[in-house]
Amino acid sequence: MTTLFNFGRAIGHDFKREQTSEDLRLEVANVKLAGTGGFLSIVKYLCFAILGSLNFHLFYSHLPGIWGVGLGAVAILFECCAIYFWNSQNRSAGSHQRALQAFAVIFTVASFVHGSAALYQLAGVGPSLHLPLEIYSKFLAFPLLFGLMVLAVCVLHYVHWQTRISEAQAETQLRAARSRAELITEAVDLENKAQIETERLHFLEKKLVLEEQYVSVIEKFVAIKSRGQRALDRIEDPDVRREINAALGRTTTELPAPRRIAPLPSSIPAAVGDNDPK
Repeated sequence: MTTLFNFGRAIGHDFKREQTSEDLRLEVANVKLAGTGGFLSIVKYLCFAILGSLNFHLFYSHLPGIWGVGLGAVAILFECCAIYFWNSQNRSAGSHQRALQAFAVIFTVASFVHGSAALYQLAGVGPSLHLPLEIYSKFLAFPLLFGLMVLAVCVLHYVHWQTRISEAQAETQLRAARSRAELITEAVDLENKAQIETERLHFLEKKLVLEEQYVSVIEKFVAIKSRGQRALDRIEDPDVRREINAALGRTTTELPAPRRIAPLPSSIPAAVGDNDPK
């Protein structure tokens, strides 16, 4: 009985823990944090709409005509940029987020100053600012507004995370291209060296063929000379050998054979008479 009782108590405790955990999960799920949408978003767009209308009135009233309408349109575009910066700054990070926040504040402050000046002129509660505002509208407003928008676009594009990724990809491609160029250069160099060595081998082969032809001709020359020398050696008459050598253009050290002197005619009968028997 005690064992069954303890088992039942353990099941009850497990059920209570599960129920408590479920209640905590439901409580956490029902908690809603303050967001940037809803009523706050309506107020934001309404404020910027009022600022945009005041900015348009400021430039149109001090610069009538098509130029006033154009400058007012630029001011409304300036307001749209400020709204975009505020909407995008919480969806970014790092330097890009800081740039969005900085430009959102700068654009909002400039728009607020323009709107305050327009409201001051409409209210007429103090000295008129018509002349300074007219000079500002004619000579300074457009360069300031347009220059700030161009600067914002350039800076945000430069600090965007995709730009860093593109730079990393470009560096990777640059290293790959440099490695490929070095590989191609090395391959061309090796091919040129191989071609040079091949041409040198062909030259040596031709040289060996020529040397072999030289040797063959020399052997033939030696054989012919040996045959000629043997033919000359078979001639017993030295005068004939000298004549042949002279005809062939050879020089010889062979001395001419001594000529035999014939006996005088007067001595012949005496010698015959001495041998005649009496």
